[in-house]
Amino acid sequence: MAISLSGCATTYNPATGKNEIILINSSTEVSIGQKVIPELLKEYPLSDDAKMQERLNKIGSRIAAVSDRKDIGYKFSVLKDKELNAMTIPGGFIYVNAGLMKVLNDEELAYVLAHEVGHTAARHIVKKIQSNMTYQLILAAAFTGLGGDAGNAADAVQGVDTVYSLIALSYSRKDEYEADRLGAKYAFYSGFDPQASISALEKIKKEEGPNWKALGYFRTHPYVDERIAALKKFIPELQISKSGG
Repeated sequence: MAISLSGCATTYNPATGKNEIILINSSTEVSIGQKVIPELLKEYPLSDDAKMQERLNKIGSRIAAVSDRKDIGYKFSVLKDKELNAMTIPGGFIYVNAGLMKVLNDEELAYVLAHEVGHTAARHIVKKIQSNMTYQLILAAAFTGLGGDAGNAADAVQGVDTVYSLIALSYSRKDEYEADRLGAKYAFYSGFDPQASISALEKIKKEEGPNWKALGYFRTHPYVDERIAALKKFIPELQISKSGG
C-alpha cells in the first residue's frame, strides 16, 4: 500500500547526479515533516529574536534559489537553544540554533544552511526513512493524519516518533561528504565564499571544546577532520569548474 501511494519510480536526482529509487514523493515528505515539527518544538522552542530570524531568511533565500531541488519550498527557522547545532526536517524545513548563529559570520552560516539544503536536495532524510523497516507505517500515518480511530492515531504517533529518532541520528560518512560538496557548491553559486565552509567547521570544533565528538553539531554531523580535508580538496575544483577552466 505504501509503495502504491508514494508512486515507486526511478528518478534522476540532479543533486547527486544519479538515478535513484524514491518511494516517498515530495508531497508525502512535506506531510511527514509537518507532523514531526510539533515534536521538535516541544523540546526546542522557536526563537523570538526577529533580527536573527531576518538574517537567517536573507541568507537562506539565496541558498534555496540555487538548490538543485525546486519541487519543494524551503523554510528556515531559529531555535531558542544555546547548543551549536542545525538540523533538517523532511520537506525542506531547516532549523538553526541561536547558539550556532551567534558564533558564525554570514559566510560561515551560508555554508551551514547550504549543507542542510544539500541534505534535502540529495534526499538523504527520505532515504533514511525508506531504509527503516517501519517506513510503511510512517507513510500510512502521513496519509491518514491524526484523525480517525484509536489505531490510526497510535500508528501516527509511532510514525512521528520513528522519524524524529531518525533525524536525531548522525548521517553516514557518504551523506556528510555529499552534503558538504553541495553546501560548498550552493554557497559559492549564491555569492558566498566556499572557503567559509572550512572556517565554520574549525570554529564549531573549537567552540565545542574537548567534547566536540559527542556534543552539539558534531553529534549529528560527524567526521569533522576528514570533512575539512575533503573540502580543501573539493573547493579549488569547484572554483575551476564554475570559471570554465
